Amino acid sequence: MDRSKWEYKKLGEVCIDFVVPQRDKPTAFDGDIPWCRIEDIDGRYLNGSKSGQNVTRELADKMNMHLCPKGTVISACSASIGTQAITTTECYTNQTFIGLVANPDLLYNVYLYYYLESKSNMLQGLGQGATIKYISKNKYQNMTIPLPSVADQQRIVAELDCLNEMIALKQEQLKEFDKLAQSIFYDMFGDPMDNIHVWEISVLQDVVSENCSISYGIVQPGDDVENGVPVVRPVDLVNQVVYKDGLKIVDKAISDSYKRTILRGDELLFCVRGTTGIISFASEELEGCNVTRGITPLEFGDRIDRYYAYYLLNTPYLQSIIAEKTNGIALKQINMRDVRLLPIMCPPLALQQQFAEKIQAIEAQKELVKQSIAETQHLLDSRMDYYFD
Repeated sequence: MDRSKWEYKKLGEVCIDFVVPQRDKPTAFDGDIPWCRIEDIDGRYLNGSKSGQNVTRELADKMNMHLCPKGTVISACSASIGTQAITTTECYTNQTFIGLVANPDLLYNVYLYYYLESKSNMLQGLGQGATIKYISKNKYQNMTIPLPSVADQQRIVAELDCLNEMIALKQEQLKEFDKLAQSIFYDMFGDPMDNIHVWEISVLQDVVSENCSISYGIVQPGDDVENGVPVVRPVDLVNQVVYKDGLKIVDKAISDSYKRTILRGDELLFCVRGTTGIISFASEELEGCNVTRGITPLEFGDRIDRYYAYYLLNTPYLQSIIAEKTNGIALKQINMRDVRLLPIMCPPLALQQQFAEKIQAIEAQKELVKQSIAETQHLLDSRMDYYFD
């Protein structure tokens, strides 16, 4: 593809309309034209209102609402700036979005979508405003887009779609591995709610190690400091394993005042504030790190394997108990006493260790898939940089 023949035009020259955001919420939802919000985006597409909030054309005209035709590329110009989608039906949107209607003779709308995706960080930097950032219509109009022929735009989209599909397939493969692990758990141990093998039921405080007090961590971590101690917060429990990269850094003196929760790097990290019951593994590199108020580290003794404990605590039965014991409205949390008394089914340790070996084999396969995803994502990013810079 000969880039020397590409043109560079402003979006205002290749879009036939910019559908400005609707400021006022409709007063009624008894029509058949979707009124959409950021929550309605499903991947690349905006398929309508998931909540069934549809308006009549008459009300829209009365409120001077602006219609996004099917195929409009909508871009979040406030709130979640940097988020894009393509409408699959005509719709109205709230103040979050501006709609870019491509001239089909010059600009393929999916190519425009990818272009805006490649500029997500730049878009976030364009936002102005003290409390709520906002990007004006004029700033979109003045963005410059590389413009090969429409046929070449479609070929570029096909290449980028192929890479995205490869990533999606690998992500589905990861989900299948997780389902396999859960299936193995139930095959080997049954549902803990039924305990069909009549194994001993203990409570959590009786199966953790002598070093584990089942306590919450630092209450007031303070501001980030240099050369301090990394701490894990509830917001860090987004993956199965927590690593040191990206963690908040607190003063060592603050961490030392919470010695009971200083990590060894082999614990389960149990969220007790916010979305209670979320659990992640502490990686070995977290040795010497700490946790904040919303997390209690769980280190197990010689009766319970941590892989077994992770899958046990994630069963619907245990999660339902955790949810039942969770209190609060604005800030949900579970008391340490209730955490300590969670029922733990105790099959023979040898059987748990057999399970752990199976899980470790699955995790090894997952790591290979994750590495492949990272490599494909790097290739996708580099191709987008090539086409859109």
